[in-house]
Amino acid sequence: MSPIIEVVIGLVFVFSLLSILVTQINTFILNVLNLRAKQLKEGLERLIVDKELQAKILAHPLIRMVEATVKPSQPLSRDQARDIIASKPTQVSYIQPSTFVEALISLLTADGRSAAFNLLEQGINALPEGDQKYKLREMLRDVQGFGNTDTAELRSSILELEDETHKQILSYALEDAEQQLGRAAVRSGDLIPLLEGVRKVRDQAFQDALRTILVTARNLQEARAKLENWFNDGMARVTELYKRKIQLISLIVGLALAIVLNVDTLQLAQSLWTDPTLRAQVAATARANVDALGNQINDANQQQQDAQQGEADPGQAALDLEKTVQQLLSLQLPIGWEFTAVTDEMIQTSLTYGLPDPRSNLRNAWNLIPGNSPDWLGNVIRKLIGWAATMIAVAQGAPFWFDLLRRLTGGSSSAPASTVTASPTVNVTVNGREFESSETNGFKG
Repeated sequence: MSPIIEVVIGLVFVFSLLSILVTQINTFILNVLNLRAKQLKEGLERLIVDKELQAKILAHPLIRMVEATVKPSQPLSRDQARDIIASKPTQVSYIQPSTFVEALISLLTADGRSAAFNLLEQGINALPEGDQKYKLREMLRDVQGFGNTDTAELRSSILELEDETHKQILSYALEDAEQQLGRAAVRSGDLIPLLEGVRKVRDQAFQDALRTILVTARNLQEARAKLENWFNDGMARVTELYKRKIQLISLIVGLALAIVLNVDTLQLAQSLWTDPTLRAQVAATARANVDALGNQINDANQQQQDAQQGEADPGQAALDLEKTVQQLLSLQLPIGWEFTAVTDEMIQTSLTYGLPDPRSNLRNAWNLIPGNSPDWLGNVIRKLIGWAATMIAVAQGAPFWFDLLRRLTGGSSSAPASTVTASPTVNVTVNGREFESSETNGFKG
């Protein structure tokens, strides 16, 4: 096999192992920081900016993003809302869109009676006893609840009144109610409680946003669909932010591994090129472990998914991490650190016997300290470039390097799925029903 191919195989194999280490360390970080649940909680806070409604959504029994209990109709002070919002998030990392919409609608319509219709109710109560009064009262109750009566039907019944004074008073009262709801005509009675709930939202900007979402809805079913689309759009942005955080964490972890283990891509490539025995040994090990490496990557990715769901086994993750480190060290690559003071005698010996100058050994931290080597600054720069190359390579992910290694060695045809930054499947059980998110949808439904 060509020496160049063997060098490439060796580098790709090392990058694969380092990428697995990054995934395993990411799993630990996700598990400790509960990152996905925190990201979802932050996404909900950005989506619902009204503090009282935000606190109630987070604590709602269908959502359970925080450990707090609040009745939907219970008024909250600013301090109470702030304390609930600041509560530690639970392990819930996915919310079904329909579940979110049900929770939101239940909160907006928690007050069963609509204050917008108080004046109209008083006018109806002032009517003389009779069939028309009872009919209008029942219609108003249906309008205030999730019934089928709309304001147009109620107006038609008012216009059937014989007394012009009562007719005029009730018509003005109904018009005032429609204006308070923010719509010139309410086409479906089941929308009225929702619109009344929107009218009571304290944050004017959020109230206007909800009005904009619902302005073209003709009935409650369409309103639900529009709210689900709004929620999905917001969660799509949350998913992108989450992926970028994972990528940033991967870069940081990759750089930390490169420094701690002193995995310098430039130095590693040079060692593989100049040492035929080492090159052949690493290439042979890579060819013999292609299938096992694929399984190892799948296991690491599955552990990361479990961590995102709050189901990871920290003990098993630690064992797998140790196993990967031992596997990397067993290759006996020129990685790791040395710290040996370079003496004049060592320099003279290397010159006498034609050996490499010990001051050029970049594994020796002594040579990176100012004044210890005539080219210490060059050594530092070369080392930084080597570490940066390792960081960038490792951030590509283990599946990327595995696929390349498989092609170079003609190994297994079954490449593992890349799930390092993908959004995992997460199950959430609500009222005895289990909802499942798809891997490609992330925080969305």
